[in-house]
Formats: sequence, C-alpha cells, structure tokens
Amino acid sequence: MNHIILDAFHGYRSRLDDIMLVYEALEEIPQKLGLKTVMPPFILPYYNGVVPEDCGISAFVFLAGGHFTIHTFSFRETYFVDVLSPQPIDEEKLNHLLKEAFPAEIVTSYCLKRDRGTCYPPKIEINRDLDFGPHLFMDIKNYHGPKSMDDLFVIFDTMPFEIGMTPIIRPIVVKNTVDDEPVTSILTMIAESHISLHYFEKSNQAYFDLFSCRFFDTDTVVGKLKTILKGETLNETLISRGSKYEHLKNKLVAPAVDTRAWLKNVYRR
Repeated sequence: MNHIILDAFHGYRSRLDDIMLVYEALEEIPQKLGLKTVMPPFILPYYNGVVPEDCGISAFVFLAGGHFTIHTFSFRETYFVDVLSPQPIDEEKLNHLLKEAFPAEIVTSYCLKRDRGTCYPPKIEINRDLDFGPHLFMDIKNYHGPKSMDDLFVIFDTMPFEIGMTPIIRPIVVKNTVDDEPVTSILTMIAESHISLHYFEKSNQAYFDLFSCRFFDTDTVVGKLKTILKGETLNETLISRGSKYEHLKNKLVAPAVDTRAWLKNVYRR
C-alpha cells in the first residue's frame, strides 16, 4: 500500500476557497496519475466551525482500494493532501499537479509504504505546541472487526464521538475491487479532518487512518480503536502533520486590514 502525504503553507486563500477548483483537482489528478476512481468527488465546504482557523474545504474521492483527500484551511493559507493506493504513485508528478493547482511557498511531501517498510523519516519528532496535528496509521492482518457495509457504517457513525472527535458528515461507504479482490472502503469527515478504513476481503487485511488537527491522548484512542478494529496490527505509526505549523501558518487578520492597505500608501504624504 502506497501513501503520499503533502503539507503546504503560504498558499492562496482564493484558491483554497474555490470549490470548483478542489472538485476539478480530485477529478483530474487521479486520471493524470493513472489511478482509478470509484466515485465522483465529494466536497464539503466547512465555514461554520467554532474555531475560525478550522474553516475551509474538506474533500475526497475514493480510489480503487484507497482514497485521495484534500483539506484546505483558507484562513491559514494552508492545505493537506493524502493519496493512498495499492497502485504505485508517481510522487513527483503528484507534487507538480498539486502545486500547479494550489501554489504554495512551502511544500513538504513524504511517501509511506505501509506494511512494506517506510520511506518516511525513520524518526519523527512530534511537537504538540508547534505542529498542526497527528496522523495515525494502523495496518491490520487477520482482520475480524466489522466488515459489512452496514456494520462499518454503524461503527464509523459513532466512532468520532467515542474518541473525542467532531463528525461533520455521516460516513460514506463503497464497494470496489483491486485485481479482482473485493474491497470495502469507508470514510467519514470530522471537523478535525478524516477517519478512513479499507478492507480487502481475500487477504483479510484492513488499512485504517485517522488524521486530526488536534492532538489527542494516543494511548486512549489507540486502545479504543483496537477494541473495534480487531486483528493483528502489522503497522502502527503516529506521525505529525504540518511541522512548525504555529510558526508557518498565516496569522488570522481581518479582511478589511488587507483590502484597505493601499490607503496607507496613497495618502501618506
């Protein structure tokens, strides 16, 4: 399983608020990478959050056996991307296509080859005061947690509450195939980002990930997840997204300050 993650800072607020641009990126980038999509893109504008900096667009499309997610935080001029697929992913081309659609001054991307060793930095320093938030990966073999579409829906419908997250949609679940192997994929969006799982029926393996813009008690959350997603954990990795986010993010400034800045120059005589 191949997983590319990308964190970008100092982008353009107008692009990160552009619903059609996000839709087109989710629709066109997989095609250009040769990745098979199994649904139309799902776009969720999120502008009624209690915390203004959490506002932006959360969007995803299911790939065969994986997913492609984009979370924009337009006030902070920041966005985060995940592409998970059993197929090889051209990381350089993906980065080029994303930067073309959503230019940003600072872009960091990594490749994580889940359950086959990793090319992510072997030691990941996590700074809860400066970083954006945690991303938890769990790869499970001999999986005997919920498997049917109905059972997975029920679990993912309640899971956010059980682990202290805030759901902003009901779960979306689809059936798809990878090399004739049936796969059940489910994803739910949370105010903090997303939770997903892909269950491969023949190999009886499941790939789970939880991305949050808020740090949580890792031991408590992982313990609860393991009681739900039963099986033998091949890989359990916690990484930090948006390194030095608190330093790199744009400061939240009232729009009027920006729009009237020209007056200071014109009338300063």
